[in-house]
Amino acid sequence: MLARLDALIDRYSLITVFLGIFLFMQPFVRHAGVRNTAFGLLVLCLAVRLLNGKFRVDFKDRAVQAFLALAAAIFLSAVLSPYPEESFNAIRKNFLYQAVVFFAIISQYRDVKGLRPVLLFMLAGFAAVTVKIVTLNDLSQLLSWLRETEGGNMPLRGYSSFATFFIPLAAAYLYSFREKRPITIALVFFIVLEIVLSILNNHRSQVAAFLMGLFFMTLAARRFKVLLAGAAALAVSISVLLSVKPDMLDRYRTVLDAGTYVSNENHAMNGRLGIWKGAVDMIEDRPVLGWGYGWKKIHYVARDGGYLEKWDKKSYTYYYFGLGYGRVNPHNLFLQLLFEVGVIGLAAFLAFWGTVAAKAVSLRRERGSAPLFLKYSVIGVLVSYFIVTLANSFWTEGYGNLMTAFAAICVVLHKEGREDRLSGGVSN
Repeated sequence: MLARLDALIDRYSLITVFLGIFLFMQPFVRHAGVRNTAFGLLVLCLAVRLLNGKFRVDFKDRAVQAFLALAAAIFLSAVLSPYPEESFNAIRKNFLYQAVVFFAIISQYRDVKGLRPVLLFMLAGFAAVTVKIVTLNDLSQLLSWLRETEGGNMPLRGYSSFATFFIPLAAAYLYSFREKRPITIALVFFIVLEIVLSILNNHRSQVAAFLMGLFFMTLAARRFKVLLAGAAALAVSISVLLSVKPDMLDRYRTVLDAGTYVSNENHAMNGRLGIWKGAVDMIEDRPVLGWGYGWKKIHYVARDGGYLEKWDKKSYTYYYFGLGYGRVNPHNLFLQLLFEVGVIGLAAFLAFWGTVAAKAVSLRRERGSAPLFLKYSVIGVLVSYFIVTLANSFWTEGYGNLMTAFAAICVVLHKEGREDRLSGGVSN
């Protein structure tokens, strides 16, 4: 029976189908039922593979070891947390998905040929979200993006955040693979459209993040003409948008205002400073393993730990952390990691991504699709990621699932590139 099921999984590439659907659905605000169904079917397929002895993991790989160290830190933080039930519930809803995706990819794929459909599923998901937004919203809504989201237009929420992942990933794919012309044209079209929509979205750190990721990746690829053409296209796009909506860049001007960074008011970075101060106060009391995995309980910590009583009642710190359960977070990746899993968890997280970056560096001189994509995507995606997370906390939920899938893909591509180098071959 198991052998028959395993044969069906192979024949219809069911792991790629269910994994692809799960990753495709990550940037969608709704449709959790589709995501969870695909995940459940993926787990069933992986269970069949495991029982048939076809679940192979190289535990000597440093990225795998670092991931397991991070998992151990997360588990310990939950066990020792003052809120263990909350932490284990967060593990079930978040890290479990990431762990399954990570081990599904590194155990079931061996080369770039098998992974390309997974990558295309991922890119197609954000392209579908883009089409949905353009189709269901008129120009006046897109030009008033922030007001629309504040007014309850849910499909518009989170778009530019996901763009910081998908735009560099799509560009890396474009630079690395030789695809048929229709796919290449589609990639270029959606990259341009996603950049324009993200600028309309008016989130400064997100736009800065993917532009810097694209810049450094394009430099590494020595695509200097692309840099010049991209700069010209960006200038033209901004000019056109300004002619339609002259006040569009007002939010971006605050980045150059010195007053933005020196007070504790809810204005641009000022609000962040108040949030960071509150997060640091809580982190200092449990620095080793934090308060336990999961960010939503930070309001409970502020309330139960007496921090709300200690803070100035007129400060933004007091206002923000008093908003309620699930409504507040540290708004900085490193502070969130320290709050949840402490110094040990932060060290494991940095070690994990350090091993991924090291894999790209080790194959920097190699040619072929696998090492090129590894090099370009690691530069673009990680530069974008670590810039955007200076003011945001993306390491769980949809963004976390995508980043974990990306890390696993890098592990597989590095292994293929290393084997090709040893054999003298080149991947296609």
